[in-house]
Amino acid sequence: MITEKNITHYLNTHMHRVFMKDPAHIESIFVVQLGTEKSFNLKGEYFVDATGDGMLGALAGADHRWGREARAEYSESLAPEKADETVMGNTLFFRARDAGRSVPFKRPGWALEFPDDKSLYHRGHSFIDGGYWWIEVGTPYHPIKDNNEIRHEALKQLLGIWDHIKNQSCSQVDREKADRYGLDFVGFWPYKRASRRMIGDYVITQRDIQDPGTLDDAVAYGVWHIDVHVPGGMLARNEEPYAPPGREANWQDLCTMVYPIPIRSLYSRNVTNLFMAGRPISCSYLAFASSRVLSTGSICGQAVGIVAALANRYKVSPGEIARTHAAEAQQMILRQDGHIPGIENTDAADLALRARVTSSSEAPLGFPDPNGSRELTRPHAQLFPVSSDRIDAVELLLTSKTGSSGRIRMGLREAPYVWDFRAAHDIASVETTVPAGDRQWVRFPLGARVTPGKLYYVYLEASPGIFWNSFREQSGEPCRLPVGCTAAYLPPKTSFAEKSGTFRELFPDVALKDIPGAGEAGHWQPLTGGTGLCLRLTPESLPFGAGNLTKGTNRPDKWTNIWISDPAKQLPAVFELRWDAPVSFDTVQLTFDTDQNKRVILPLFRYPDCVKDYTVEYHNGNGWQPLVEEKGNYIRRRVHRFNAVKATRLRVTVLATNGSDTARVYEVRVYQDGEK
Repeated sequence: MITEKNITHYLNTHMHRVFMKDPAHIESIFVVQLGTEKSFNLKGEYFVDATGDGMLGALAGADHRWGREARAEYSESLAPEKADETVMGNTLFFRARDAGRSVPFKRPGWALEFPDDKSLYHRGHSFIDGGYWWIEVGTPYHPIKDNNEIRHEALKQLLGIWDHIKNQSCSQVDREKADRYGLDFVGFWPYKRASRRMIGDYVITQRDIQDPGTLDDAVAYGVWHIDVHVPGGMLARNEEPYAPPGREANWQDLCTMVYPIPIRSLYSRNVTNLFMAGRPISCSYLAFASSRVLSTGSICGQAVGIVAALANRYKVSPGEIARTHAAEAQQMILRQDGHIPGIENTDAADLALRARVTSSSEAPLGFPDPNGSRELTRPHAQLFPVSSDRIDAVELLLTSKTGSSGRIRMGLREAPYVWDFRAAHDIASVETTVPAGDRQWVRFPLGARVTPGKLYYVYLEASPGIFWNSFREQSGEPCRLPVGCTAAYLPPKTSFAEKSGTFRELFPDVALKDIPGAGEAGHWQPLTGGTGLCLRLTPESLPFGAGNLTKGTNRPDKWTNIWISDPAKQLPAVFELRWDAPVSFDTVQLTFDTDQNKRVILPLFRYPDCVKDYTVEYHNGNGWQPLVEEKGNYIRRRVHRFNAVKATRLRVTVLATNGSDTARVYEVRVYQDGEK
């Protein structure tokens, strides 16, 4: 932030008062800077409430909500019949480290005691390196007014839990490992969940997150499930509904899909120069239970920064940006490596869009050999990209333990996005015989005409005793599953009587037909964490060509959107841009693959799929001239600026990666920005 141009930073500064120009416009905020003993009255044309508690909006008189809305207000089937002020609690985190020797711990006398695992019922604590979300304190405390009391209570809980791990009858933890671990960090400021929510021109609701459509002013996205916690948190641990309403057991009720977040949800409906980012954006309580997480909040923060800059440029309200400049905001976000589902690069200034793109090689679609399997006790599906205009046959690697051959049916459906299994009708279907035995490629002759450059999925109906062989990525290893391929299964909807006490306390009895987007069968659940089901296509699909570098967007959504070199050919690998006439440019932007699908917490980790060493060159008519020679890269987005050159050809040579045997690049952009 300090190195960014045109930003004046006021660090360690607390907002104390808000001054209004009129009821609809903030004029300034009065702040006190801790440490320097300075105070400031900060004036501006636009303000952003990213306080988490919606403090700025509340002081400015912005319309806001607290607690849960009634079911009828937004026609939300999972909402309570009557509105209330129920909210989730706040959490303290800790971090622990292996000291390589015994580290004693003595519980303070004021900390709580958890003598056995029963006292931490339904609270997994086998991962002792990091803290737990469930060290949470809520009702009867108020998450704002009682912040100090919550901190004291949560610290009592945290140190009691650490004592349980170190000294008590903790069966979830390796005792030898626990003996070596010591507390490295303990939070002293509660991490908050539920608080005020501002109301914008658009309120995101249950339908928006479970059965999303397109929104013309979308600038961000979310995907976390409807994650409503027990209101009392740890204070409810001795009560029957203590167990959290987990996502896995309640998928059909609490699932979401990747959903768009519009500009209209990121500003106040009645304080016209107030934006929101993070937790206070315009959502119902159910939608907020998904959007409240840090990753979604940061995505909204990036979007708000760009939308606010446009509002300042054009001297208009945020609502006017949503109505007339949304497309411009979207293109700016994409250039900054933001992602908006379904929105593609159409930036008129991007010279790469005018070029023809070729490469030294491209990878075919191929699934790795299996290291596991999934029994078809429920329907399973595998989604994949198709480059041809037909699918003659699909082969699946199956194992039958039924003792005899049996018939099984496959269906083929189109998918608009890599995460979207909502299609209700088969394009084609075929039934074939699965012989008894282990790991046999079974051919399904579909003979289907399809549209090239789109995504499709095949599914098998439930067949107990038959296993679909699978592959699961290993943490820290190069990605082996093909990009743009999603495996899924269709979980059942458990009856209300089978739900946990927590679920029955927080949610009403809802039928499958009342869950948005569920259809007759329900929502498919993607198999996350790098899982794929072994599959072969005829004819072979080639979805990773160099054309992806200037087509689509910077992550897989409607298509793979990535160039991958052929793993059968060693690096270096090259792609080249050619223009019909010379173009002048001074900026080349590259987006590499840091595997956004996986979270890796290994120390000093660098994503092996990310390009490490590369060169950028232009052709001056006589030969190739260097522009960039980069070594040791591990960053996803690189922007290279240089003195302007004029050329009809540009090439990028990938010399090495951080561990993968293929070059993987999502996007190349070329600009004449006029600055270095």
